[in-house]
Formats: sequence, C-alpha cells, structure tokens
Amino acid sequence: MKNYRILIVDDNKSLHEDFKKILLPVDDELKNKVKDLATELFDEKPSSPLQSSIHYELSFADQGETGYKMALEANATGKPYALVFMDVRMPPGWDGITTISKIWETLPMTQIVICTAYSDYSLDDIIEKLGVSERVLILKKPFDTVEVQQLALALTTKWNLEQLNLKYTENLEELIIQRTKELEGERARSVNSAKLVALGEMAGGIAHEINNPLAIILTNVEIQKELLGQEKITNPKILTIADKIETTTLRIAKIIRGLRAFSRSGENDPFESVRLLEVIQEAVGICAEKFKSTNVNLIFNEMELTADLEIACRNTQIIQVLLNLLNNSYDAVQTLTEKWIKINVEDHGDKVLISLTDSGKGITDKVKDKLFQPFFTTKEIGQGTGLGLSISKGIIEDHKGVLALDSQCKNTRFTILLPKLREQAADMKVS
Repeated sequence: MKNYRILIVDDNKSLHEDFKKILLPVDDELKNKVKDLATELFDEKPSSPLQSSIHYELSFADQGETGYKMALEANATGKPYALVFMDVRMPPGWDGITTISKIWETLPMTQIVICTAYSDYSLDDIIEKLGVSERVLILKKPFDTVEVQQLALALTTKWNLEQLNLKYTENLEELIIQRTKELEGERARSVNSAKLVALGEMAGGIAHEINNPLAIILTNVEIQKELLGQEKITNPKILTIADKIETTTLRIAKIIRGLRAFSRSGENDPFESVRLLEVIQEAVGICAEKFKSTNVNLIFNEMELTADLEIACRNTQIIQVLLNLLNNSYDAVQTLTEKWIKINVEDHGDKVLISLTDSGKGITDKVKDKLFQPFFTTKEIGQGTGLGLSISKGIIEDHKGVLALDSQCKNTRFTILLPKLREQAADMKVS
C-alpha cells in the first residue's frame, strides 16, 4: 500500500489550515456546488486535478521537537511520514534545520521541503549543516498552491519508489544468498562425486590385486582342511586356526566389495528393488571392525528384519548415506562413557523407516537449524567438511524420501523414510 502521509511542522497554525485547503480534497457537496457555480460563471473547473487525485493524510506540529517525536512515533507504529514540510524559524525551540538533522539520524529516507521566508540560513549554510541531498528541497514563502501540490505529489511518489526499490534489493539479496547456498551445495556434491570416483578407481585396482591372492588363500585353506580330515588330525588348535584364516579371508573379501560399492558415486545407477537387509549389512560390514576395536557397541538385530523386505533405490547411494550417519554417530560417542549405536527398521506399508540412534544426549537447538546446511560441522578442524549430512539429505530427497533428525528422542536419532515399491522408483528421474 502506498504511503501519502505528510507531516507539517510550522509554528504558524494558520498555515496548517492553508495546507489542508491545498492538499486535502474538498467536501463533495461543497465541491459540486462550487464546480457548478464556476462552470456557470467562468466555464472552468475551480479545483486542481492534483488536489483530488491523491488522498493525503496530514499531521501537524508547531515546534521542531514535537515534530521530531511525532516522526519517530509514526515510524515505530509502522506508519512513517513520507514527506515533511519544515518551517525554518520556530522559536523558542529547535529551528527547522536542527529538526531535520535529528529526523535524518533515524529516518534518512524521509523527504523534506524547507519552507522559509527569512534569511536565517543561506543555501550554503543549509548544505553545510545537512549536506548535499536529493531528499531536501526549498520552498519560499509565500508559496504557490500548485507548487505545493506538485512537491507533495512528486516527493511522496519518490519516497514510495525508493521503498519499493529497497524491498526489491532486499529480496534480490535474499535470492542471491539462497542461490549461492544452492550452488555451494551442488559444487560440494560434484567435488564429493569426483573424490568418490577417484576412490572407486583406486579401490577397483586394489580389489583386483587383492582378490587373486585371497582366492589362493581360500583354496589352500580348503585343501588344508581336507588334508587335516584325511589325516584324521583332530587337534582343536590347528582346526581353529584354519577356520579363522578362512573367516578372516572371507571378511577381507567382503570389505573390499563394500569399499568398491561405497566409493562409487552411484548418481547414474538405475533405481532397483534391493533387499534392505543386504544394504544394511553392506554398510555395517565396512565399519563393524572399527566399532569393535574402539568398544562401540553396534546393535542391529538382523533376525528382526524380514529378509525379503525390499526398497526402491540406488543401492550404492543408500550405503553411502548409512555409512555417513554411522560414522557421525561413531565420532559423537567417542568421549562418552556409554558408547552404543542402534539400527532399527520399521515397515510402514508402502514405505520403510530406518532409524539410527546413538548414546548421545541429542543436538542443541542452535545446531539443529544449521544441521543440513552445506559446510556446517561441529567437528574439529580437519576432521569434517560439513558436507556429509547435506549430501545425504540430497540423496534421500532424490529417492523421494526424507532424512530428518528425531527431536523427540532423548538420545540422538536420525531417521530415513524411503518408498519401498519398485513402481514408485520408476517415476524417479536420474539426477
């Protein structure tokens, strides 16, 4: 809504009435009578189009200090004055120039018309005290009616345009900040994808080099166990060592497979229906040994999860999200006396809810608001990039799912809600 509020500050109260006559519309009944009389006698319209086109709201003050207080109060209530007509001489209080200086300290956008019939201040004096400003004009008394109307219209319109421009600039700045964050997030994801691709190539090479020796070890262990059986060697220590070699070799092979899966970007993989149990097992298998060696109790009851429960996803990306959450929890519980992380799965019909809870006591409100922002991290310098959660959130949203912090939990809990039907995945676009 446009602002046509005007403050007149003048100690001559008869001038207040003059401003009313000049700027306020004439009473309709009286206006019609005058119009008819003028038309009859002079064949002309008595009222100025400028007077009737704008509905001004006028306020009056007879001293500078009073005008200053009224300007501040009006602004505080959200109804600022767009224009002030300011008299220069108003004894015994502040003069007009002092009052203008005070108003501009708080309300620098206010348009000013200096009304003067005296030479108390020359133009040089005014410029010295107020500076060169496009927001102040000088009107000599006695003033012309049309001149006042033109100034009122021009300067209130100017004030409204400046406010519109200010609001536009603020909105533009917000859009720039928002888009910058989006670009930072996209850049972060691109950098992360590039790193994962490089890691994937390295992991692929390592896997290729390791798989052959692992196959030889497994073959020899199987031969060794057969020979032990043929020779009827029943020494438990020898049999235990053979079993341990076999188990360890199989675990190494599983870790290598998981590393290759985790290190791939997966952005271009098709959506497929995969068994959720296998996805979680892959993620847990990569970090289980680290958790065990630092006495972090990882709780995941595979028997509670239906083996044939499937979700529609890019398998590699969901493993990455689970690993990121597991590693975040791992870092969070390191300084705690009680260190545990628990994975739960709930079947919600056409969706599945995966929750990861750790023994931490939750996240502060201050951190919650920034949790999923790119580059935000609570970890020590060099220990985190602040990209994990923002990238994970993007991945889950690409899957038409939701990654969220469960604020109702007394511990720290993140939840992942995903569609589990393959038909839903068919509508998803490859990002």
